[in-house]
Amino acid sequence: MLCLIQNLSAMIASTNVYRHLLAPSLTFLHRPDNGPFPFNDHEMDAILRSSDRTDFYVHTAMLSVASPVFRDLFELAQAQSLRPTSLTGSSMKRCVEMAEDRHSLDLFLRWCDTRASIPLEMTIPDIATVIRLSDKFQAEGIASRIAPHLYRFIESEPLSVYAIAACHASFTHDNATWGNVLAKRAAKQLLMSPMPFRPPTYEFFKTVPAIVLEPLYQYHRACGMSVRENIKKHNIRWFCNKSTWPWLSQCTCTIQGQFSEVPDWWKAYLSRLCELLENQPSATTILALNSDDDLMSIITRSCQCTGNGKVYSAKALHDAERFHAGLSKYIQEAVDKIVLDFSKRKMK
Repeated sequence: MLCLIQNLSAMIASTNVYRHLLAPSLTFLHRPDNGPFPFNDHEMDAILRSSDRTDFYVHTAMLSVASPVFRDLFELAQAQSLRPTSLTGSSMKRCVEMAEDRHSLDLFLRWCDTRASIPLEMTIPDIATVIRLSDKFQAEGIASRIAPHLYRFIESEPLSVYAIAACHASFTHDNATWGNVLAKRAAKQLLMSPMPFRPPTYEFFKTVPAIVLEPLYQYHRACGMSVRENIKKHNIRWFCNKSTWPWLSQCTCTIQGQFSEVPDWWKAYLSRLCELLENQPSATTILALNSDDDLMSIITRSCQCTGNGKVYSAKALHDAERFHAGLSKYIQEAVDKIVLDFSKRKMK
């Protein structure tokens, strides 16, 4: 029995020795992948290792100029993190372990390295990633260079564009940045959409502070109130002008209450129009209306004149397009009075 125990102990010891001897080799058998061109050039003098174990070979001087954070990282790595780059271990380079994954690191480094090509079409999350990392690594200039890529998303994804831009907007108009300009464009596009807005499902949007979105909501509400005020108090005479809209005097429908010179259905139409524009205060909102919309159906349902009633209804529908075109300038005047104000936004 004693002999058996001794033999087992010897086998275990031998196994541990071999395991120890093989450990370096096994490590190299599972060494990190190389990054894509141009970050696979082993002549570079440092390595950025992604969280999913991909090595990006980079030029420290180039990245140090682009980012003071990288400069400090490389100085620290030079003292602490020399790593072999091959099985023989004959080549040693500074290696920095990064928190970013391969995709994020590749996207960002392409904006730092003059050898790299920039993707022709980037998604909203891709652009958000590059801007986030440019902030993290204090790479000034990258965010303003990539910002123009957001313009093509203003019509399709204005809320995402606003969120990214507003995070980089200046508090004052005197120091306006690309963020102020782009956020204003996106906010104007959002006037076509009713509140509350449907939030994007992108991961980056979940981290956008509520205080960044507050100026947008205030702007949207202020534009709606301004449009309604402009319509109801300053231009109601134009809306009810019988010389401009002669079918108003020809209509034989019921007339009651205020502005007794125009039929009730026209007043109902104007009231509903004001409600629509208060929640979607954009000229595009009314220019996009057609005879199938609920608002336009007020005319077809309520204009029930005797005799030539159908003629009046058809004429009203036809003139509604001209009416909307004229109304759009009043809407634009009202919206132009409102400023997207970031001055009260104080980030902690």
